[in-house]
Amino acid sequence: MRFKFKLVSSFVVLAFVVTLLGVPIAYAQSAKDASWSVSITYQNVGSAEATINLAFYEEGSNTPINVDPGNLAAGAGASYYIGKVSGMSDGWRGAAVMSSDQPLLATVVQFSADSGFKMRLLSNGFSSSDASEQYLIPTALLNKWNRTTIFSIQNVQNEAIDATVKFYDDTGALAATKVHTIPANSAKYIDMSKTADTGLAASTTVFNGSAIVSAVLQGTSTTAKVVAAATEYYTDRPVATNFEGVPLSQAATTVYMATGLCESFNLDTFYAVQNASLTDNAYIEVTYRDKNGSQVATDGRYLIGPGQKKSIRTCAPSDSTNMSGFSGSAVITSYNADTGSTAGASLVVMGKAQNSINAGSPDKEYVFTAFLGQGSGTSKLALPYIRWATDSDYTAASNTGGRQRAYVAIQNLENSQIKVNVTYIDKDGNTEGSETLTIPAYAKGNSNANAAGALGSDGQFGYYGTPVTSYGGAVIVEAHTDNPTAKFIAIVRVQHPGAGEDYNGISTN
Repeated sequence: MRFKFKLVSSFVVLAFVVTLLGVPIAYAQSAKDASWSVSITYQNVGSAEATINLAFYEEGSNTPINVDPGNLAAGAGASYYIGKVSGMSDGWRGAAVMSSDQPLLATVVQFSADSGFKMRLLSNGFSSSDASEQYLIPTALLNKWNRTTIFSIQNVQNEAIDATVKFYDDTGALAATKVHTIPANSAKYIDMSKTADTGLAASTTVFNGSAIVSAVLQGTSTTAKVVAAATEYYTDRPVATNFEGVPLSQAATTVYMATGLCESFNLDTFYAVQNASLTDNAYIEVTYRDKNGSQVATDGRYLIGPGQKKSIRTCAPSDSTNMSGFSGSAVITSYNADTGSTAGASLVVMGKAQNSINAGSPDKEYVFTAFLGQGSGTSKLALPYIRWATDSDYTAASNTGGRQRAYVAIQNLENSQIKVNVTYIDKDGNTEGSETLTIPAYAKGNSNANAAGALGSDGQFGYYGTPVTSYGGAVIVEAHTDNPTAKFIAIVRVQHPGAGEDYNGISTN
């Protein structure tokens, strides 16, 4: 399932779903029915060694299970496997709070040891500013395209809350409303296949839409704060993906997508665009730019009603541009009419990349990634989970997902060329390599541990020992001194032969 992570000032809160079901799985069996577990990868972005505490909360319980993951050097990235925690039996799922005396960021790695699985599902934790009385899930599916969603809602209050979930179908109609009471610091998981969770009619066998979560303190009208995240599972193959929900405060009338692909690297991208307003319409337009920042195509405008979702395919813009071979980025803008320039309702957007419909390849069969669009950039961000396996480990026939390589895509949001410094840091806080990228206006730059000279003498980064005995590696991306306030966003693709997953860089500003 899903591990959710909340970062509250000097606290990092992780809300997650972990299913330790121990159920054997056949090659074509549903990913939703598999056994899943989690490692927390976390990075100290402070200036001194961090003293860290970690508390787990089972779903429906406000009683913590406390563990000590140890201290972490400044800048360092480490990993903590949930299997180390005593008191968690098969089927355990819940949330966690990680506290520190230094600023801390985290990315959760979810994986299955069942036969046929290659995926490592990735998603980020949440900061205190991410907690909100309203959260949006841009896409929620039930048996649609052979996929079903489970999303989790974490209560970040110190008392119980009532969380109301509204489901909107792809026409914009309100399909169901369901209220759940969630204890302090705990989480509730919403399985789209369970009527008791969704309130959808029992006769609903297929659903394609979105969800909006709002919260109040239990039995009152006083607003309360939550975070939310989701996993989308294939029901006919061992493939899934994770993505974060989006707080209302991060909805925007202009949303930047750091990756746009059509029949490039044998992949296509798709965007789920949700209207964050419960009252106003949005007319959306998508602009595609290549890696040099040049405009290539436009798509739309499309009308999206309150709470509604619109699905966008990069390969099929409405202006009929032939997108074959396209690799670049996109900007999605909301207007209040199908003509004119006045901003419309705010949006949240989730992107996916997967094996190309027309130009796919067997080695990309299990590539199914999810990443969030972002309404603004930053001049410094962190990437807590970075790996680079040796050639022999990466290409070995026995490598069914355990050894990976991370590729960083950085999108320049400025209308002029910028420079960024990309620094690779090991588990002990040592700088192992770096590179400076020059990125044209609105274009995209790329980095990896090999290109940055960050590999050790053993040809790997983030893996330690032969055989590997420990893990941990991270990156800091920062605006160069030539342009210290330049704004950018980043997405990391963590790749394995035949499978891959994305996560967004986390602002440290």
